[in-house]
Amino acid sequence: MTTTRLDPGPDAGPPIERFSSEDLGSLLERFQASGMLDEGRINLIGLDAIAARLGDRWDGRREQIYQHVERTLGKHLESGGFFQRVSPTDYLVVQPELGKFGGQASCMLYLRELLGHFLGGDVPEALDVLEVTSLSGGRIFAAEIDCAYALDAARTEPRMAALEAAAPLPDAWNPFVAADGRTLRVSCTLEPIFELKAFSQIGFRIARRVLSMPGEIELNAQDLRNLTTADVERVDLATIARGVSRLRSEQGNAKQPTLFLPVSYTTLASQRGRGPLIARFKEATTGVEKGVVCEICDIEGVPGSALAAVTVLIKPFCLIVVGKLREAPARTPEHLRDVRLQGIAFESGQHPLDHQDFIAWAERAVANAKRVTRSVIIHGLSAPEYLALAGLAGASHASLGARRAQTG
Repeated sequence: MTTTRLDPGPDAGPPIERFSSEDLGSLLERFQASGMLDEGRINLIGLDAIAARLGDRWDGRREQIYQHVERTLGKHLESGGFFQRVSPTDYLVVQPELGKFGGQASCMLYLRELLGHFLGGDVPEALDVLEVTSLSGGRIFAAEIDCAYALDAARTEPRMAALEAAAPLPDAWNPFVAADGRTLRVSCTLEPIFELKAFSQIGFRIARRVLSMPGEIELNAQDLRNLTTADVERVDLATIARGVSRLRSEQGNAKQPTLFLPVSYTTLASQRGRGPLIARFKEATTGVEKGVVCEICDIEGVPGSALAAVTVLIKPFCLIVVGKLREAPARTPEHLRDVRLQGIAFESGQHPLDHQDFIAWAERAVANAKRVTRSVIIHGLSAPEYLALAGLAGASHASLGARRAQTG
């Protein structure tokens, strides 16, 4: 961490000391091209009053405090809103639908709520909300705001939704700093997916990769399971945004019939994560002809009743809903029997390359899956000839694993 003196701007008070993290440069500089920085619509919320009150107890309690802060901000931020902790006591907040003063006023309200929760009735009159003035190499420069003026100006300021529609906010969720301090970048591949009876391509499936920076070390399945719920939400949002962007750049104006979107069960089950996720689904739908397919991931061990409940919530926003298993089912997935999923998908992993061995492997897995659903999808097959073999084994759909050279 490096100490950064904040630029107070022409109308602000004296300079203020803050901290910023050098490894946030690539994240923060994404906002510079959006115009929001020049318009003064990016803010910092400071928790210094809470840290000062706790004193020596701050280090022991700050993880609990961070969890409450992130729940509160997630509850309040509107569609497309973004927040990220950028220092031990500072959160960067972006609200695309609000103007400069509306954003500042709302940040004051959020901070006052947080201070009231942790400090009780002894909330300081001066609120630690700053306007970010520039971002460079991970360093954040900001200035004090005139709180009284911002509150007054916000009452008559127009919302920004119409303006933002013409110039969408960059993918602020990627990369991001995880709860354990690592900077994670979400990448993806587009896997062509086929309907096996007619042997026709029906679209693409977004396959996610999560990389730890620097070094781009890919997280394995256990690493992904160890992420916090908030970090999983960020991975889901970044995966869909990255995949949709890639599809549009590669396919141009040619619409695909459908697009398979992966989303974790925990994100669907979270009221905080569900709103931004549904917005991503709606955006993705505009680029396909028939609609999107929701693949609910990380469903191992989830009670069927809980999975059925989130399925009902997402169904209005997609064509069909399928459950996604991490690997081929070695037995009947009983917990999915009464969920009424429209299909079950699973990863082919290191499937047998010998054709007879592959058919035997696929037949067992497909038979287990078909005991709870009609459609079975095998993802990530290693070569086109396995598509036909998967069809002979009873699968309804399958995707070909994308070359790693296509990742981004």
